[in-house]
Amino acid sequence: MKTEGYDALVIYSDEYRTGHSSYITNYKPLNVIEESPQLVILIGELEPVVLLGRLNAYAARDLCWIKDIRGIHRPFTDLPEIFAPIAGRESKIGLIGKNILPFEIYEQISQAVPLALFASRDDIMLDLRKIKTETEIALMERAAEINDEVLRQAVRLIEVGMTEIQVAGVAENIARKLNADIGSATVVMSGPNTRYPAWRATDRKIEPGDFVMLDFNPAFGNYCNDGGITILMPGADREQERALVVGHKALKKVIPAIRPGFTARSIFDTLLAELEPEGLAEHFTPYAEGLRGVGHAVGLDVVEPPNLSSDSDFELEAGMTMAVKLDLHDLVGGGYRIEVVVAVTEDGVRPLNKLVLEEQDDFAVQR
Repeated sequence: MKTEGYDALVIYSDEYRTGHSSYITNYKPLNVIEESPQLVILIGELEPVVLLGRLNAYAARDLCWIKDIRGIHRPFTDLPEIFAPIAGRESKIGLIGKNILPFEIYEQISQAVPLALFASRDDIMLDLRKIKTETEIALMERAAEINDEVLRQAVRLIEVGMTEIQVAGVAENIARKLNADIGSATVVMSGPNTRYPAWRATDRKIEPGDFVMLDFNPAFGNYCNDGGITILMPGADREQERALVVGHKALKKVIPAIRPGFTARSIFDTLLAELEPEGLAEHFTPYAEGLRGVGHAVGLDVVEPPNLSSDSDFELEAGMTMAVKLDLHDLVGGGYRIEVVVAVTEDGVRPLNKLVLEEQDDFAVQR
């Protein structure tokens, strides 16, 4: 703010992408009970102000280091008061989270500071959040350990005849017993539903030979993991097993070779190079070229920028925590996803999820 001459920063997060505001407040709103976005306002040297849903505000007043916490239900009253110190002069205000900031709140801020010049500055927060401290990585490693245990047990516990919803329940039950929160909705896709990149678990019953994709996202201390495997049920086609084993081998080869300075594009290229000789490239490229094609950053949110894809040219830096994923679709019997979170170090990567890299290539195949 000082270096670039901003008089204020307005930081907005909604109930499902809480990271920007939670990074400042260390409070993660509980959704479901109410719509509870989190609006943080920083004006010069003044104490910060937080506006939250009314029910969340009670707990936040006890848990948050910021003292001025208000309900967000009456911005027409609070915003003129909050912005009064800069309301009567030209000012420069940075907006973080502008892409999800409700127009009504933006309009009322604009009315409170009619002479202000606004600029979208998500980059300020993203630059802070993309490099994790050792403390942040330690929390993420605990979330990864929990997820590894969830996925390890899931291979044994998931059975033909279960519904996708029951599979989600298996995963969430194990995680809760290990004292984890749930970072985002549990994704379970089986059989024909594996053709989708995302899917809400249904009452479809798992059948013999199904791929069962389990993309599970526990959180610990508000920091998330995004690990996933695909379990192949008994009775599968031999080609299904071959394709799944090839995917595990590819990740075991590509992930340990990642280094700081690698571009996101290079991860796509190396995965593609592993799949081409196996005749699987055509099942990979249509799904890996776009947004988050082969992964994304992870932290306070399960999915954070920057993204790993064929058109990403940023360079990996030490301290980044990235989910590296392999999606194959339109295979015999459907498709699969395998996902591993790593922390980029000064000279390589440290896998936070270890299960996929340490187990046998066919560990997720039931026979």
